[in-house]
Amino acid sequence: MTESIYQRDDLALLKESGAETSSTNGTGQAIGPTDIVLIVVHVTAKSGTTPTLDLAFEESASLGSGYAAVVKAPQITAVGVYTVYAKFTKKYIRYVSTIAGTTPSFTYEIGVCKP
Repeated sequence: MTESIYQRDDLALLKESGAETSSTNGTGQAIGPTDIVLIVVHVTAKSGTTPTLDLAFEESASLGSGYAAVVKAPQITAVGVYTVYAKFTKKYIRYVSTIAGTTPSFTYEIGVCKP
């Protein structure tokens, strides 16, 4: 397992490093409400034919339901570090991934911190 690039005390992990091969709804985390935060996506591996990873970040007042989109990250097609800024007004935050391509796989982690 790759060591996390996130070592700051003011960081919350939305997703620990690991591979995904299909679209996923992450588990809500009690992070909000927030001021402006920096969402950092660290992609360490990808495979497949023309794989793409689309990430949206959602919020809800309750853990299990009622999530609404707040912001989307740029489409990811390569290994690297991707960032997006957001402000959340509700308590719970989660990621939603949409993975496409032929036999796609992305290994990545997602962190949220103060900019």
